[in-house]
Amino acid sequence: MKIKSLLLIVTCSSLSLFSACKKDIEDPLNGSSNVEVCGIKDPVNNLKWLSDKMKVYTFGDNADKLNGVVLFEYKGENVIEIQCSICSSNNIHQYKCDGTLYDFSNSNNFQDYVKNRKKIDVLYGTEIWKYSN
Repeated sequence: MKIKSLLLIVTCSSLSLFSACKKDIEDPLNGSSNVEVCGIKDPVNNLKWLSDKMKVYTFGDNADKLNGVVLFEYKGENVIEIQCSICSSNNIHQYKCDGTLYDFSNSNNFQDYVKNRKKIDVLYGTEIWKYSN
């Protein structure tokens, strides 16, 4: 019971800290990459599904240090990987150009992806998930 209370206090304190930050709230994705992906320049802002997802994760002064969007190539296709400090790093944040989630629920498929993907660019923020091959 004490652990749950402590976790609740830490979580609430963290949220208060982030919500107190005002910088870039109007434009949290300011400074994203101008790389063309999926036929779109500045995909973090101009791919609606990606922009909508990133607005959920990017707020506060350190948004670009706690979150990232990384473009990979895997089996000849673009993979847009959303990396955020409040997200799991396990195979549930890799998307196709149309916003469809890649199905890496099978751990063998995910390991193949990690082993054989090629990093193209960091489209926004910081690459926070680094897997060893």
